[in-house]
Amino acid sequence: MENTVDNDLSEQGTLQETVAEVCSSGDPEEEAVGEDEVDKPPEEETKEAPQESEDAGENIDYENAVLSSGTHVAPTVNTSTAADAVAVDAVADDAVSVSNTSSRIPPFQVRVLYDFESQPGTGELSIKEGEILTVTRQDVGEGWWEGSNAFGQAGLFPAAYVEEVTATAPPPMPPPPLPTEYANVGDEWVENRTNLESNNWNASQDNKATSGFNVNAQRRPVSQQMSYDNDDWDDDWDDDDSEPGNNYLNGAGNFGLSAPNRAAKSSSSVGDVSTAGAGKASVDEKDKVFVEDYGNGPVWKPNSNEFTCAITSPKKESKFHGMKSFIAYTLMPSFSSTPVSRRYKHFDWIQGRLSEKFPLIPIPPLPEKQISGRFEDDLIEYRMTMLQSWVDRICRHPVISQCEVFHHFVTCPNDEKLWKTGKRRAESDKLVGANFYLAIERPDTALDVMQTEAKLEGYNRFFSNLDESVKLLQNTCMDQAKKHQTAFKREYNKISHSFSKLSRAFDTDPSNCAPGLTEAIHHMSEAYSDIGTVFEEEPKHDWDPLCHLLFEYRGLIDGFPSVISITKGAIAKRRQVEKEANEGRLDYDQVPPMVRRSDTIAYALHAEVAHFHQERTRDFKKAMTSFLTEQINFYQKITDRLRESLEKFNDV
Repeated sequence: MENTVDNDLSEQGTLQETVAEVCSSGDPEEEAVGEDEVDKPPEEETKEAPQESEDAGENIDYENAVLSSGTHVAPTVNTSTAADAVAVDAVADDAVSVSNTSSRIPPFQVRVLYDFESQPGTGELSIKEGEILTVTRQDVGEGWWEGSNAFGQAGLFPAAYVEEVTATAPPPMPPPPLPTEYANVGDEWVENRTNLESNNWNASQDNKATSGFNVNAQRRPVSQQMSYDNDDWDDDWDDDDSEPGNNYLNGAGNFGLSAPNRAAKSSSSVGDVSTAGAGKASVDEKDKVFVEDYGNGPVWKPNSNEFTCAITSPKKESKFHGMKSFIAYTLMPSFSSTPVSRRYKHFDWIQGRLSEKFPLIPIPPLPEKQISGRFEDDLIEYRMTMLQSWVDRICRHPVISQCEVFHHFVTCPNDEKLWKTGKRRAESDKLVGANFYLAIERPDTALDVMQTEAKLEGYNRFFSNLDESVKLLQNTCMDQAKKHQTAFKREYNKISHSFSKLSRAFDTDPSNCAPGLTEAIHHMSEAYSDIGTVFEEEPKHDWDPLCHLLFEYRGLIDGFPSVISITKGAIAKRRQVEKEANEGRLDYDQVPPMVRRSDTIAYALHAEVAHFHQERTRDFKKAMTSFLTEQINFYQKITDRLRESLEKFNDV
């Protein structure tokens, strides 16, 4: 027994040394942050002395391992400070699960932990959670394995997205009881996993659990799905505060690897549709949301106090004497003269609060979290551009832009007490989930059930077709951006080299009888080299901006199946209540309230779809106009460069 204890202590000491070595390697990274830190604006955080965290440990970040010049880069493992000895055992346990090497010799089987969608022309293999794969090679590259699925399809996939299938013996003793905060969430976790696995357009038609998810976002632990009031609400995860890497693909057209999806909204966050709008929470006049009908269908009442919010001056800041680094952004609302500072984690917090509060409004997705090269200038610029687009979309929404929690986010000064007070007030808001319907004021005109159901089917077909087309166009954008920066540039460089070699051959003529011709061909070679550079730089002007817009719309579209499902559930409940009342099994007095509630939900859905169409028309008109303009400029540059070369031959 003494030998066993000594061995354990020895192993723990070795792990402590390993963690200390990682933290002192010069690549700044930030540990998972507790509530007290998130309650403080970035300026306050920089003044804190380092302290041990009870829940500090390894934060495995599967988000967006980046493709760099065709080289696959493994997802990064972030560790907390070496001084945090409590986390050593957790580091040892978790590190095994993400190791990209295995003691087993291929072939062997692995189980997929997270979905991964392959990119065209890369040799990657699309995998789905729960799928069993056969590993055939492990020496492909850092963080990547090669294998095949049950259908015989073979390709590359991230090693961190799978776990080995091993036969394990039962534990020698029963497991300890669950902590109190986890004791009652088992059914919800199972339901959420089931909803995620079956979340497709056909299944969502019959899904009354109102599941939905945002694409390319990080899955959170169960404790965070329960409530934002948990004191350790972000201790087990972090935002962009992971270690920087050296590999980065210039140009934002490639979004990197698909990351685990954020967990779906649980049904408890939306509430039973039969009680939606039937609560007793009081609604202040400032909290009321109005649906109007001006003759063309229900719409949200326009915001009479429209405003914008500019994001500028991304600044790299640090704490713990430079050991931890992060990027802070300056926000300036148009109605205020006081700038405020926010980090990515604050954006993630406000997105979570908005998703919790508005069950019938799909919240736009945040830009996905980058790992490698996150302090590169191009990446910082890309992140700021996407965050600006996110804030603009929220500011244009007539409902979300008026809510108190969003105003707190864009106006709260960099003061710890003020931020914490507003945060607590937002997290104690009663008008969230099912209670949100209490705040909706809509026309008294009753909706025809048959017409409403027909509209729901139309919505479903539209969003299903739109989802498919947006995914296809986004893949095309990424493929074109990649070709411009690699294949097309390479081909034009090859053409340039060929003409250059011809001009050098002419230059070896001892008599030098045609120097003008030699010079013109040399100029022609340079022209094709310049055209290759034009191709390389073009995606940031046309394909990348279009791809960014499609990324946003994929997130918005993915929210509508759950919204449509909520409305269908309300109508189904209404029909059930009416049937039971007609059969005498239910008091008829219960029918009118249920009819009003189902109509309220339907009115809200119609208003949100109308707002979506308005935004869609605006966004795609602007995007396509800009895309075609840049395409014309692109080909004009090529034409002008070729015309210059042509003129050189006039003097020959």
